[in-house]
Amino acid sequence: MPVSQNPTVACDPLAVGAACRGLLLERETVLLASAKILVGLSILWAAAASAVQVLAARGGGRTDRAKPSGSPARGMVYNFTVAMTPAHKETVSRHPGKFAVGVVMHVGVILSLLGVVLLVVWPAAGFRLLSLVRPVAVLALAGGIYLFIRRVVSANLRAMSTPEDHIAILATCVLCALVSRGRVDAQSQVVLLGYAALLFVYLPLGKLRHAVFFFAARADYGRRLGYRGVYPPSSTGPE
Repeated sequence: MPVSQNPTVACDPLAVGAACRGLLLERETVLLASAKILVGLSILWAAAASAVQVLAARGGGRTDRAKPSGSPARGMVYNFTVAMTPAHKETVSRHPGKFAVGVVMHVGVILSLLGVVLLVVWPAAGFRLLSLVRPVAVLALAGGIYLFIRRVVSANLRAMSTPEDHIAILATCVLCALVSRGRVDAQSQVVLLGYAALLFVYLPLGKLRHAVFFFAARADYGRRLGYRGVYPPSSTGPE
């Protein structure tokens, strides 16, 4: 009986031959390269769409007709530094535990995405960072689950929550879960990169856009209050 020339013939993993191993390796290489390209394209999409949204929102609201009495630049710097400390945010000073959970979750998500980007452009550095980030991703996953449950259980939070709030939390929890696994084989990389690409595509379309608008909005009203001489304030205290 002639040997089949069909390269798609299933092979027993325990008895796979050199030809089959080479074929499987080639497929994994193609899938991994395709996943990296998807991540790159999704990042370009997220950056372009977010830039359009920020530019469209720029200068929105009432026209500031006040005479300049301060420095917009100093107002922006203050709004990104001192104004963000717990001592100057009443909601944070009253709920330090929940604030800490939120910080851990956001740090875990940001470092996980940075690891994914490095995995695309500099694989060795990406592997290293994802390995170091794994414990933080575990804590971020736990924090995300806690925040999701709290949003569902709390009557006040449930009343002000939208489906997008739940989707955003769960989407980032899945990312942290994938990074927490600590798997570095090609198949795991394809899954992680593919999911990250979907996350980047979703970023400007849903609640995750706050990752961009947090900085844009804070810079805008820091500039406005600096222009009016409100920031930095002459005396310290909760704002």
